[in-house]
Amino acid sequence: MNRFFIFTAVLSLLFSVLSGCQTSNALKIPGETELITKNIASEYFTIAEAYSELKKWDKACTYYKLAMQEKTLRLSAYYKLARCYALSGDYASSTRCYSELLELDPENKDLKLSLAYVKGMNGNTEEALEMYKSLTQLYPNDSSVLVNYINLLLFTEKKDEAKEQFLILEEKFPDNSEIKRLSEKVNAGSDVPSESENKPSLPPPEAN
Repeated sequence: MNRFFIFTAVLSLLFSVLSGCQTSNALKIPGETELITKNIASEYFTIAEAYSELKKWDKACTYYKLAMQEKTLRLSAYYKLARCYALSGDYASSTRCYSELLELDPENKDLKLSLAYVKGMNGNTEEALEMYKSLTQLYPNDSSVLVNYINLLLFTEKKDEAKEQFLILEEKFPDNSEIKRLSEKVNAGSDVPSESENKPSLPPPEAN
């Protein structure tokens, strides 16, 4: 997506609004107002997605919030809003969003991982480590959970514990693509870990 796409989406949104205004004094069609509202919200969501692709997190957040006015888009937009907050570094707002989403869907693995991530990045590292540790036991066959746990241990300079978990990773998932990189970090002596390389990652975004 590019700026031209955003521009055309905004024009489309304005056309939708103007079209609604032009029919406001005409005979009302049953369900017309609801349809116009839904279409406008869909345009907001499309614009938000475009800004997200461009990593314009503040703009994306603005339009995801507007899209949430439509109930059929509310949860999807709220999830994307939480993710944009996290990617922009607003971990406090992201924590609040993910916590509320997890209350609605308590068995959602991605939400649990996302909440652990933002708590760790917001400075609640001990709580985040406990969450990741619990998640490795809850999802023992998901190597990405263990990789994230190791990354956070390195991020918080708990190298002995990171080594223990790395050995588990090597044994259970010998073909994991992260093994070489993590091996270098785990065995790097007393070097201070690089935050950019060692912090955990968010789960991939949900499909639309």
